[in-house]
Amino acid sequence: MSKVQFSVIIPLYNKSDCIERALQSVAAQKFQAAEIIVVDDGSTDDSVDKVKALNLKNLRVIQQANQGVSSARNNGVKHATSDYVAFLDADDEWSPFFLAKVSKLIRRFPEGGLYATRYQKVLDKQKYIDAKIALTSWDPDGYIMNNYFEIAANGDLPFTASSIVLDKCTFTSLGGFPEGEWMGEDQSLYVQIALNSTIVYTPAIESFYYIGITDSACDKAPPSTICPFAERLFIDIHIGKVADCSAKMAEKYIGAHLCDLAKRNIKHRSYRHALRLLAHPAARAKLLHWGIYSLIAGPMSLISR
Repeated sequence: MSKVQFSVIIPLYNKSDCIERALQSVAAQKFQAAEIIVVDDGSTDDSVDKVKALNLKNLRVIQQANQGVSSARNNGVKHATSDYVAFLDADDEWSPFFLAKVSKLIRRFPEGGLYATRYQKVLDKQKYIDAKIALTSWDPDGYIMNNYFEIAANGDLPFTASSIVLDKCTFTSLGGFPEGEWMGEDQSLYVQIALNSTIVYTPAIESFYYIGITDSACDKAPPSTICPFAERLFIDIHIGKVADCSAKMAEKYIGAHLCDLAKRNIKHRSYRHALRLLAHPAARAKLLHWGIYSLIAGPMSLISR
């Protein structure tokens, strides 16, 4: 096998307060990246100035009009020269051993399409929290994860966009990250990898996902409808594109997504939105959660009219 090389792709949009931390974690890698590509997605602050001031070796800045994170990532891959592309969001960081760990996974499992490590969530004031991942294997040397839907349906996602490396050919053949969708672009790609390629995973924590006080933007304005990636997967299940052995867990994964959105809408007193989400036929695949949220949203929707 030829030498493993990585192109690191960092999408950037107004992250002046944290972009240096992300880049310094790349520069500190024990296994150095062949190149670092920062895709500036139309920043209006001094983020790009801070990137350039670091004067890092093998770093390129590509600038584009604001088109969203998926477009920035896809654009970065188009300019990448390595066979493997590693993604790091501008507000996250890696341990110094992230690329070294993934390089070992690639050598052990060269057939992989996506390679990933476990991660920790980081709250304000540097509070580290283990993600609640329902892993069924803890082999520190890594293994082929053939039950992505089961794991994702029963806890946090096993990886984030900042803890994955993709074979560039696989990424391109699957069309990359979908652009123009309001939520779930990352999961859309993960689903396609799970259905069409191979996921290689290590439970070693080598990535840190910064979430601040709240988990994400959708905590402030949760979607009121099923996200496109989940709707596409639901259709694929019912037209037979998902293997029978995976279909049940894939539907439970969709149910978990619907129930999570319902919970977020209940939190924001959007009870009728919650009920519409719970009315989707896949929601009952997470029966306990569906029942609890239905019992809350049903009466409250009447009171709030």
